[in-house]
Amino acid sequence: MQKLGAPMGPGEVRRIERWLATARLALAISALFAIWMEPTQISWWAHRLLGFYIIHGTVVMLLLRFRTQSTPTFRSLVHAADLVWLALISVFAIGTQNPFFLFFVFVLAAAAYRWGLWETVGTAAASVVLLWLESFAIHEGFLASVEGFLHRHHWPQLGIDVVELEPKHLFMRSVYLLVMGWLLGYLAEQQKQLRAEVERASLARELHDGALQTLFSVEMQLGVLRRQMASQAVVVAQEELGRIQDLLLEEARKLRELMQQMKPPDVDAKNLRAHLMELVERFQRETGIAARFVCESAVVALRPRVCNAVARIVQEGLVNVRKHSGASHVLVQVDRGNGHWRLTIDDDGRGFPFSGCFSQTDLEANGKGPLVIRECVRLIDAQLRLDSIPGRGSRLEITIQQKRHAGLWLLKRLIRSELS
Repeated sequence: MQKLGAPMGPGEVRRIERWLATARLALAISALFAIWMEPTQISWWAHRLLGFYIIHGTVVMLLLRFRTQSTPTFRSLVHAADLVWLALISVFAIGTQNPFFLFFVFVLAAAAYRWGLWETVGTAAASVVLLWLESFAIHEGFLASVEGFLHRHHWPQLGIDVVELEPKHLFMRSVYLLVMGWLLGYLAEQQKQLRAEVERASLARELHDGALQTLFSVEMQLGVLRRQMASQAVVVAQEELGRIQDLLLEEARKLRELMQQMKPPDVDAKNLRAHLMELVERFQRETGIAARFVCESAVVALRPRVCNAVARIVQEGLVNVRKHSGASHVLVQVDRGNGHWRLTIDDDGRGFPFSGCFSQTDLEANGKGPLVIRECVRLIDAQLRLDSIPGRGSRLEITIQQKRHAGLWLLKRLIRSELS
């Protein structure tokens, strides 16, 4: 994406790493279950290596939960660890009939998902080099030395199938890996290009329908104004200048809102409160609408994904107030109840073109209410309630259950108490 001029933001990078961490751990546990079903097919050492990889996957997942960002060095180290572990475990069970074959697909898919074509091909090439180094070491007598050492200390034997590491078998396996790496990398590159094209088309459409049309309108009004100035119609000209100024200010707001939508918020529990306060204060400065933000509780125990959704909901709610409500006052409030968080956006404008109290299910069944906010609420599995009285304003209330975040919150408090 960086080559295409649309680099991924820190929030998206963290989400990708968390998805990969979840897939890594699920795949390792599935492999452990598979070899328990046929314990004679895998050696004692392979069991221990798989257990170590499960611990590694758990540690990576915990680090991603507590780290505020995922650095390129961290991602490279995790990828290198996956690659080295795969080279070690693969010598214990060769071929497509063993559960470890899927790990080759995972490592290549992870490279494609993180980066692109050439990084994925490079990962496949590195896998091939490691396998050939293992084959060379084994045929040079290294395996016999290790087996002798284990026998002298009465430890279990390695149980490596040397036949499968013969050059003729390894050659075909290398070809499979390189072809698979190129194919996955190519598909990932094409998907990124398609995504970038869709984003560019959406941006072009927004600019054409908004900014360009407004600029053409301003150009026409300036032509009229020039003729009025020539005819000494000064009062009319001043009124036209005021309308042009208002039009330009409105378009500047629209462009800023468009840029905010193109760049999703990247917030967590530590800076969510400050971020929401800044959103509300900027809204008041730019629109002149009296806006107030109230949050008396410390925002804790919310995952970054939920915090980003809350910030997006507030941002979209304020945009809707400015565009459609005609309100003079708006209140954004965040508070904590018994086992849940509640976000409310209350204004005294025109309200929605329908009257009553509606739940998330009612709004989706009837196709009513703000679509973007409904999508955000559904993504975090929250509950939406909308109260609307035409001519008297509207109220959005989003309830986020705290029970699924309580375990993480308690763990953080425990760690802090131990450190202090």
